[in-house]
Amino acid sequence: MARDDEEMTMAQPARQLRGGRTASQEERELLNRAAGGDEAAVRELFRTHVTRLHRHAARILGVDDPDVEDVVQQSFLAALDGAARFDGRSSLSTWLFGITTRRALDAARSRWRRHRWSRVAEAVGMGAAPSQPDDGYQQRSDAETYLKTLPPEQRVVFVMHDVEGYTFAEISGVTGVGISTLHGRLMAARKRLDRAVTGGA
Repeated sequence: MARDDEEMTMAQPARQLRGGRTASQEERELLNRAAGGDEAAVRELFRTHVTRLHRHAARILGVDDPDVEDVVQQSFLAALDGAARFDGRSSLSTWLFGITTRRALDAARSRWRRHRWSRVAEAVGMGAAPSQPDDGYQQRSDAETYLKTLPPEQRVVFVMHDVEGYTFAEISGVTGVGISTLHGRLMAARKRLDRAVTGGA
């Protein structure tokens, strides 16, 4: 299965998110016009959804992460490319949210793999720890730092469940991961964050 086909398939079962609202005719028409090259429709689609999608990607990757903008742009492009596969069983917002979640998770996984050995070296005293955040942004920076200690799979379920307020069933619909697995990841994420906050990590 092609990467975009898989992404659309994984995103579509998320129809139960936020009360299970299905796409309106206006939403489907807007997406189809945008996919067909209507520049006004593209601008409207972007303007309507970009803030929420950007915020969600930033929570997964980090507020100041340079990949956030790229993830959001990739998500919109994937939506336009896959517009024909949008069946309207979820709202357009939910569908876009699912695509963005998977794109952000892919980016986080890629970075996690790239930095694996440097983290291991740092943990055993062979590397320098990051510098302390500026005092004026201490609280936000601490939260971002703690989130960065989580592996991508744990970070996604923690952000979606404990920050965004989605249920396990809803998260499963977006990610395609089983509820029991998600529950285990959330418990592991909470334990890891507890150790980080209390200095026991």
